[in-house]
Amino acid sequence: MVAITNIRYRDIAQSEAAERERLRARLDQLNKIAEKSRGLNTEEAAQQARIEAILTVIFGRDADDKNDKPAVKGDDTELCGRLFVAVRDHFNSKSGLLEGQLNNHANGVLSGTVSQGSFTQASSCKAALTMGLLMLDTELDDLPLVIASDTPSVTAAAKVAGKDVAGDTSNEAKPAPNPHRITSSTIGPKASAFNKAFFAAMGEADSMSVLAMLILPLLAREGDPSSRDKVPATVDAAEFARVMRALTNAGVTPAEPQLNRRMNEALNVIQNRFTDGSTVELGIDLPDLEDAAEFGIVPDNVRLMGPMICAAMFDELKAFEVVDKLVELFQQGMLTIGNGVAGKALYKYWKDAPNRMSDAERRNFYAMTMGVPGGDAGGTANGEFNDLWLRFVSSVSSFIRQNEVDRLLRASLPSPISHQQVRKAARDLAVNLSLHGYGMAYYAALDLQAQIKFMIGLLGDKEVMANYGARDMWQVVDQVATLELGGAKTSSRYRTLATCGTIITAWLANNADRIRRAGGPLIDIDEVRQPKPRLDGTRATTTPTDADLVNACELWLADTATGDSVIDQMSQPRETPVMTSRPVQIPSIARDMLADLPGMGLAYQNTRH
Repeated sequence: MVAITNIRYRDIAQSEAAERERLRARLDQLNKIAEKSRGLNTEEAAQQARIEAILTVIFGRDADDKNDKPAVKGDDTELCGRLFVAVRDHFNSKSGLLEGQLNNHANGVLSGTVSQGSFTQASSCKAALTMGLLMLDTELDDLPLVIASDTPSVTAAAKVAGKDVAGDTSNEAKPAPNPHRITSSTIGPKASAFNKAFFAAMGEADSMSVLAMLILPLLAREGDPSSRDKVPATVDAAEFARVMRALTNAGVTPAEPQLNRRMNEALNVIQNRFTDGSTVELGIDLPDLEDAAEFGIVPDNVRLMGPMICAAMFDELKAFEVVDKLVELFQQGMLTIGNGVAGKALYKYWKDAPNRMSDAERRNFYAMTMGVPGGDAGGTANGEFNDLWLRFVSSVSSFIRQNEVDRLLRASLPSPISHQQVRKAARDLAVNLSLHGYGMAYYAALDLQAQIKFMIGLLGDKEVMANYGARDMWQVVDQVATLELGGAKTSSRYRTLATCGTIITAWLANNADRIRRAGGPLIDIDEVRQPKPRLDGTRATTTPTDADLVNACELWLADTATGDSVIDQMSQPRETPVMTSRPVQIPSIARDMLADLPGMGLAYQNTRH
């Protein structure tokens, strides 16, 4: 019989390796953003610092080492697998949950520290089953890890035994090699939810403890014939939990004379290896098809539409042309600008002209992502964008207006538009933006974002404003457009549209999980009615709340002069247009045939911004 304390839990070890790679990849992404594009906001900077601290604790000076070599060997190696760290901390936070303290696992093998003897098999089984149950029932994507500084004078063994190293110089009390410990966060709603899930899973594991002690060695001995893992006594903690639930639901008890056969029957069903038998034995348990649609909405592809909308509004204001005209006037010596910041910026803009997107290239991207007319006639335009955008904005506005009317009149009649109708409009728009955000569009958005920031800094420079007697950058744009470019447009309108577009796309990207979900509220009405004060360092354009979304939708409709009749009509549901989850490769011969058709590039008309 396999000893329970020698069993290796493969999925626990794999989750640790996967989390290290995830942290490295995210850190690399944040570093690139900080170096080459827009810079980090407050939330991203804090995340960058936290990830660097975690990797430094694990790898020491070799935080970027791709060979995955921890700085400390053996039981003192710190771990970053969020499930294991959270479970370990919860077990060790109160005495009596386990017979001793649960240590960090060694490549999936659980161990513990007790004052006398060794970590019991019952404790090891309980910890593994609790983790397996949590793997089945709990999401840990938003449960962060933090660095806690421990006093390096007391080891885990000395703590359990009640000994202080100051009064004990024996081998049982050694200075801890790592004064920092990676722990799970205990603050926030995610931590509270996990706390409830942990004790529920531990209670379920306790109720199955006697049977679990009999099943776990049998499961380890049985193994997985499809696995290439040559390590003996290997088990998946999640599969262990599934087997235990199946046996418990089937009424199997520790007194079952053919326990091994019943375990194999459950294992065959779980691994889909049955060859015959009635469907009654299996039950009808269809998967949640919404889970399979995770990649229909790609948050990064949705988020990049914010800079695209902002750039399109700047183009409508002729801001790009204004900057080009300022460079031309500066080159001709017609601007009274000295050798200061503005002069250097104008010279740099002129020098970098070959590496910057042209007007035609910008409009090609506008057409591809938002269906704005003016792009290449042979290109692919997002002809559905305008309709889907207006439907979502109108749905949000109608939903909030109707809820306010119902609240004032205490109406008992149901609202003509529900959360689900708004969710459908949001899902259709987010899928559309995800589809048209593939390829080079992401990098074009980063480039446009950097160019917009440069333009804002240049046009807001005191020397530039002084040349036109302007008080802000928008007056500079109006003056140059009027004097040099044939007329200006209402800057306040397009500024509002640019800001609202950025807020709406950021909300769609940040709330992709809520949009994918089949049920539950999409917009928090209480938050809209009583907005909470915004935290320092956060902005509506990057971390918009539900109240920010509603305000942006109302402003968009107001500035585009969309009437109530149009809003009511557009807020009604309609059949989702045909959209794939990813771009479909079109054969070259088909592309050539489409390109030869007259007027194809003019078929996409954007009637309302």
